[in-house]
Amino acid sequence: MNHMHLFLLIVIVGSVFSVISTIFYIVNSYRSVHYRQSMNDNLYGPGDITIIVPVYKENPDFFDKVLSAVQSQGANVIVVGDGCTYPYSDIAARHSFMFLATPQRGGKRKALSLAMHYVQTQFVMFVDSDTILPPNAVKDLLSSFTDDVGGVGANLRIIEDGRVLSYASEFVERSREVILKAMNHNGHVMILDGGAAIYRTEIVKPFILSGEFYDYKVLGRKSVAGDDRQLTSHVIRSGYKAIKNYNVNVSTPSQKTLSSYYRQQVRWARNGWYYFFKDLFGGTAKKAGAFYTFELIYVYLLPIFFLGLSLTEVYFFLFTHHDSYYRFAFSHDFLYFLTTLFTLGFLRFTRFATTLVNGVSLLVFGAAIRNNMARNRLKTFAYGSVGLIIMFIATLHGLVTFWKQGSWLTR
Repeated sequence: MNHMHLFLLIVIVGSVFSVISTIFYIVNSYRSVHYRQSMNDNLYGPGDITIIVPVYKENPDFFDKVLSAVQSQGANVIVVGDGCTYPYSDIAARHSFMFLATPQRGGKRKALSLAMHYVQTQFVMFVDSDTILPPNAVKDLLSSFTDDVGGVGANLRIIEDGRVLSYASEFVERSREVILKAMNHNGHVMILDGGAAIYRTEIVKPFILSGEFYDYKVLGRKSVAGDDRQLTSHVIRSGYKAIKNYNVNVSTPSQKTLSSYYRQQVRWARNGWYYFFKDLFGGTAKKAGAFYTFELIYVYLLPIFFLGLSLTEVYFFLFTHHDSYYRFAFSHDFLYFLTTLFTLGFLRFTRFATTLVNGVSLLVFGAAIRNNMARNRLKTFAYGSVGLIIMFIATLHGLVTFWKQGSWLTR
């Protein structure tokens, strides 16, 4: 294959990817902006649900605020210490909550599994120890349940405290919101965030009590991450819908340092890549439908395509702008030289046109992200690039180390 054929291939692949990207950005933006949350008659109340709050190394004062918000929901609550008791047992006692503790630290899965033995209600809710529920969160989430819905998650918002990382994290979350809102139309999202989600007990209890969940392994190695992704996938494979209620906005702080934020992104990326392959070949994507599959493939392959096309574009630019290439073309004959100039010009125009269209669709996608922001839009956009760059690097890092899921990395 000579250089011209290689460039032609690069342009074709790049143009096709640009067209697919344009479709992705426009469709997701349209669906997100026109999304309207459906609410049903409240058939269920606080007495139909048990809230489980696992805890490990959480700031005691913040954890007290979390439990105060949980208490306001009026539901039965179980607090589980992951190999720890004090001071969390005392805080739970102040709120009159049941407190359990695993004998030693075994990860969030072991904590959830222990608490599930005590759940007798129709629904169970998992709330992270750093997530604050708004008033009536349980009531509003329960209103999204119909006979075909197996799990409902809340919308996650980052507490903006003036730090760059808080704005960067919020930008990433609002970008995810565009995609997940679009997927919500079809009744299946990729993940119900572990921060706050409700499930039908009959669907998840047997699964959580099984070794497949609490002794979860990736390629034979014990994994402590990805419980929320695994539960979401289980709900879909069981024939139920997994949706989000965007009227319920829960709050959580961002990571404190750049290194911990990066480690968090790597942890999510490793788990995400594993479930990318598992969803594709394990039946979840097929069960969820064509749109779910399209979103899954594009979201995970985007960083790889972007990196590959960026490198080939650099090569294309450097080679075709080198004088020796034109001297070589002219040395053959004048017709060959003109053909070379015309071909290169056509290829450049094609790439420019598709890139321009793709750029316009990106602006539309950016407008959809802006539509999801409640405040500090300028700062969130300005610092959002930091979050995207870190996420891009972490995604590639996670791909080449996806089997290393034995550590939480940020605790």
